[in-house]
Amino acid sequence: MVTANYNEKGEHFHLNKLETGTLMDFTYKGAKMKGVLVSRSEGNLNIKLLSGYNLLVPVNSISDIKAVETIAQHEGTEEKNLILEQGPKKVAFIGTGGTIASRVDYITGAVKPVLNPGFLRESVSNLSKFTLDISLLEAVLSENITPEDWILFARTVKDKLSKNQGAVILHGTDTMSYTASALSFMFQSLSGPLVLIGSQRSSDRPSSDAFLNLEAGLEFASSNFGEVGIAMHQNTSDNAVALHRGVRARKMHSSRRDAFRTIGGHPMGKYENGSVTISPDARALSDETVLLDKLETSVALVYFHPGLTADDFAAITERKRATVIMGTGLGHTGTRLYSVIKGIVERGDHVLMTTQCLFGGVNMNVYSTGRELLKLGVTPLSNMLPEVAMIKAMHVLANYPEEEFSKIMHSNLRGEIVDREFLWEAK
Repeated sequence: MVTANYNEKGEHFHLNKLETGTLMDFTYKGAKMKGVLVSRSEGNLNIKLLSGYNLLVPVNSISDIKAVETIAQHEGTEEKNLILEQGPKKVAFIGTGGTIASRVDYITGAVKPVLNPGFLRESVSNLSKFTLDISLLEAVLSENITPEDWILFARTVKDKLSKNQGAVILHGTDTMSYTASALSFMFQSLSGPLVLIGSQRSSDRPSSDAFLNLEAGLEFASSNFGEVGIAMHQNTSDNAVALHRGVRARKMHSSRRDAFRTIGGHPMGKYENGSVTISPDARALSDETVLLDKLETSVALVYFHPGLTADDFAAITERKRATVIMGTGLGHTGTRLYSVIKGIVERGDHVLMTTQCLFGGVNMNVYSTGRELLKLGVTPLSNMLPEVAMIKAMHVLANYPEEEFSKIMHSNLRGEIVDREFLWEAK
């Protein structure tokens, strides 16, 4: 039975009058806990614990409830462009949404994006070194980001780099590697580092990885390299952040704080104990930022599987100027697709081959299947990651003469092809 219910003034209250969004202390199964009431239904309370986890409990199973305070809802700020003056290092700070710029909505219990940079002042330990030139673009979860957004991000960065040492972009992790790859190809050169930062846990959770990632991202963005990178926890502890090259990074876990990996190589940078280390093979800074901001969106990415029919493949690739196939093994598809591939090539469009395997590359001269696909006009793309190959094709089709397409796709523009592959990066 529920007993001894008090508000923050020590006054008794009735549990049914407890508002959603109220932070409260309570006892459950003999353990003292603290959390926020998200909702109630059919005799149950849905409580979000301070650890970030939700707890659904029957009303009569908790006791000693004390209402501490009502948590205000987080609203978007109207200040979408401002200068946060703290220190001598000038870094552009571009918010696009994602978990790192999100809060828990205590009405629904969901995590939603908000446009509010105020948490920086309170939680980023090295902020006194930096003056942030803040631009808050429309907050969006990363699954809703499109190529048009990539172009907007790139143009914003180009403008900001004329006045700052480097730039960071706050971005959702689910499609962050796609955005990093697109920005890598669109920027022919960079006068300052461009670092994408995300988090797996929202910044109002005690276990959030947001603040160390932000701390590291600002340090990376004021360092001496001219590439696009992703800054995320190197391991599950709060002791190091890895900087992954934008065209070799992939999210490898849905929820761990160290979700990102550099595929086939080592990270190009590391932040640990307040110090940044940058790999000697990172590209140098340029005197000016050069942006090619056109993308051809009629490019398909197709995952070959035993159930893929020729009709389905034809429907996906119809009216596409290029098709990237994620083939099996060394770069194979079933023979049932051959006639469709032949037709694509004959109409003057491109078929490119990558592998579903995360490590290794295609070699289409080993088996007869690969050799037959080569004869049909399929272009192998070494160990380029499939999604990177798709975005590179979008970039090349939009910015280079058609007759140079195959040559440029085989060229290593931004480190997207690895000469010497490593299976696992060092921790």
